[in-house]
Amino acid sequence: MAAINFINYVVDTMFYKTNPKFDIDGNKDIVIEEDVDAQINIIDEQETAIITLRAKLEENENVPFSFEVSIVGYFEFDEKESDGIEFREFLRTNAVAILFPYLRSIVSDLTGKSNRFPNYNMPVRNIAREMAEKNNIKITE
Repeated sequence: MAAINFINYVVDTMFYKTNPKFDIDGNKDIVIEEDVDAQINIIDEQETAIITLRAKLEENENVPFSFEVSIVGYFEFDEKESDGIEFREFLRTNAVAILFPYLRSIVSDLTGKSNRFPNYNMPVRNIAREMAEKNNIKITE
C-alpha cells in the first residue's frame, strides 16, 4: 500500500477561445507557455485532501487561442505507510504529479476540438518542481 492514495478526479473548468486577432502568417514559430497552479485543501484531520490543478493560457497576439482547464483530485493519506514524510509533502510532489497527465490530456482534447489549429500537447516535465519554483502551489487546512 502507498502513503498517498488517489481516489478520483473530476473536471471543474474547461474553457477555450480562438484568438480572432492571431496572424497565422506572421507567427510561424508559435511558443505557448501556459501557467499551471495548484490549490491544495487538506481536510479531515490531515487524512484527506482536495487538489485543484489548473492550466491557463492568456490570450495575446502570439498565440492562436486561449484556454483554462482545471481538475479537482481527491486523495487520502496513510500515515503508517509514509516513512515519516508529511502529507503536505506528498501532496506538493506526488499528488500534483499524479494529476498532471489528466490535465494534459484534457487540454489536448479541448484545443484539438477547434478544427482550426492542431491540438496543443503540454510538454512533459517535472511539474511539481516547476510549480514550487514559481510558488504556484498554495496549501490551506
